[in-house]
Amino acid sequence: MPDREQDANANRAGLAGTLKFIAVVAVLLLALLAAGFVLDLVPREVIGDLVTKVLVLAGIVAATAFLIGALVGRGRR
Repeated sequence: MPDREQDANANRAGLAGTLKFIAVVAVLLLALLAAGFVLDLVPREVIGDLVTKVLVLAGIVAATAFLIGALVGRGRR
């Protein structure tokens, strides 16, 4: 039985690490957009649209990672 518990904990840790990585990438992209805005590389009209797209894309990737993790976790039982 301890093997199943270890597998479940490893799966949760892997999923948490993946979600943290996605969040870090999203924050870095937002920081790059902000730097581009400050340096007048990204126009004011475009910045809102780009921020929304980055956040939506991060949400889609996070949901996909969560669902894949859930499906893989169920397959091990």
